[in-house]
This record gives sequence, C-alpha cells and structure tokens, in this order.
Amino acid sequence: MAVGASGGLAASLAKGALSICLICAIPAAAHDILRSESNLQAGGRTVRARFILNLFELKDPVVPGNPRATVTQLDQSIGKIFDSVQRHYILRTPDAPVRTTLGQYTLVDGNVVHMEVLYFFERDIASLEVTSTLYEIMPPGHRLLAAVTLNGTLHQAILDAGTTHARFTGTSGTPWQTAWRFGCLGVEHIFTGYDHLAFLMGLLVATTTLGSLVKVITSFTVAHSITLALATFGAVTLPSRLTESLIAVSIGYIAAENLLDFRVMPRYCITFFFGLIHGFGFSNVLRDMQLPRAGLALSLFSFNAGVEIGQIAIVLLIFPLMRDLIASGWRLKPAVSACIGCLAVYWFVQRAFA
Repeated sequence: MAVGASGGLAASLAKGALSICLICAIPAAAHDILRSESNLQAGGRTVRARFILNLFELKDPVVPGNPRATVTQLDQSIGKIFDSVQRHYILRTPDAPVRTTLGQYTLVDGNVVHMEVLYFFERDIASLEVTSTLYEIMPPGHRLLAAVTLNGTLHQAILDAGTTHARFTGTSGTPWQTAWRFGCLGVEHIFTGYDHLAFLMGLLVATTTLGSLVKVITSFTVAHSITLALATFGAVTLPSRLTESLIAVSIGYIAAENLLDFRVMPRYCITFFFGLIHGFGFSNVLRDMQLPRAGLALSLFSFNAGVEIGQIAIVLLIFPLMRDLIASGWRLKPAVSACIGCLAVYWFVQRAFA
C-alpha cells in the first residue's frame, strides 16, 4: 500500500516536472528581439543615419555589471560606441565616404542610445550599399532593421549573420518583397516573443473546447491588431516601460485565474482587454524603425499577418498536445500556471524597476 502510494506520488512529481519543462524552456529575456535599427536619409552627397542601439546587448558594455547607464557614462563611452559602429556598419555609393562624423545622441530608459551619424561623399548619391556586421559585437541572433530613403524612395532591409549586405537604388523593391520581409519579421517576433508565448500558454492550458479556443484567439487577434495599427501610425502610444510592465501583469493575472480557478468575466473578454496591451508591445518593432508613412500600411499589414501566422502555428502545435496530455492524467494547468506566474513576477520587476 505504502509502496503504491509512493509510486503514485513519484509519477505525479515526474509528470509535473515534465510539464514545467514545457514552459521553463522559455528564456527569461522576455520578448525583446535582439535587434538594432538604422534609419538612413540620403540626399545630395550626404547620408544622415539615425541608429538605435541597446547598450545591454553590446559585448563590451558601457557600464559593466550595471543594468542602467547614466548620461555621464554614455558621454564617456560614446566615442567607443561610434568607433564600433564605423567598423561594423559600412556605407558605400559605391565609393567610400570621405568623412564620417558623430552627430547628436541621447539615452533612453538607461539602456538604449539614439545616435546620429553623418556620412559625406565626393559625388551625389545615386545608389547606396550597406554592409552590417553588427552581429559580431552583439549576442547571437542579432538583426539590424534598416529603413533607407533614397531620392524620395523608401527601402527596407533586415540584415543579420546570414545576410550582411544590401544594395539600394532609386527604385524600391516590389510590394511582394516588402510583404515577405515584414511577414517573416512578424513570424519571428511571435516565436521569439517569450512573454507573448507565456500568455498564450496560460490561455491554452485552461481552454477545454474548440469553441472557447476560437473565441479566445479571435478576441486576442482583434484586440492586438487594433492597437498595433493605432500605435504604428502614431494615433495612440504608450511608454515602452509601461507597456512591457503591463504585459507582465497580464501574464500574472491569467496565471492567477488559472491557479485560483476564478473568472471576473468570460475569458475571451479579459483576453481582448489584455490583447490591446500586447498590441502596443508588437508595435514597438515598427515604431522603432521610424518608417516613413509611404509604404507603412503594407509593412504594418504584412507584419501583423506574420504575427497571426506564427500564433496560429503555435496554437495548432500546442493545443492538441496539451489536450492529449491532460486527458492522459497530466496536471498541466497548475504546473504551467505556476511557472508563467513566476516568470510574470520576474518580468514585472525587471521592467518596472530595473
């Protein structure tokens, strides 16, 4: 009898541990894609480049061991950052610039630097070649999101370790090329958006029927699509720190509902409300690129479509697996909910107070 009880307890613990692994595989780094942004304005013989770099991601940090930098510390380190950008971000027309100078720079939230660099060439710029090896001084998986305005024409590119070079002329890429690039970016964002994945996991583990699944996913999709569009076009925006903190709160709330087995309102209603918050998080990718209005609608639609494709793929993969595991006796709901609740607390503290 005692042996049987011990065996049952051991089996339950093993199942709980395995179920926790499903969600603990989520890195604590949250949904921030490892990326930098550059916005290039080319005219005459000059290129004005505006960079957005996350100081946390530099292999040679500005403030070692300190989660936040000060303006004074940035002033002391900006020359080194500028030198790194010059070595790892190269512009040609195809001639090399005759002079490169550092313009204005500012510090945002203690870890993001907005930096302006001016490139001067001997002749008028008819085409522009960009080579980026910024991934060499950033963590693995880093990407550069580039927006280039050349002779009034908008170009967009995503450069990483696999694609380091892009060439731009007076004509833009086809709409299909733009749609493909931003669609892929949307898929990547949802697959590497670990807090969004944790939110979805919290929803899926407590969803029991196909009908309720459709309601929950539809409400989330509609809600984040609304705020993604509003924020991208600048109609409504929230501070990034507030948005990221509220996303963590949404994950914690879903975890609490699951663990305490209560509902203030139908799950699809609360999902809609929190989906509005997550939409502001999704919008950060496009807003940080500072894309000109021309072509922004296509980029927005393609990015959102990529997010939905990624989300549907995750639901189709995870929901049946969870239902099968629960049907076979696995107690996934409390284990997964406890894990995402712990992650929510960690993310909230990291984002609200770091």
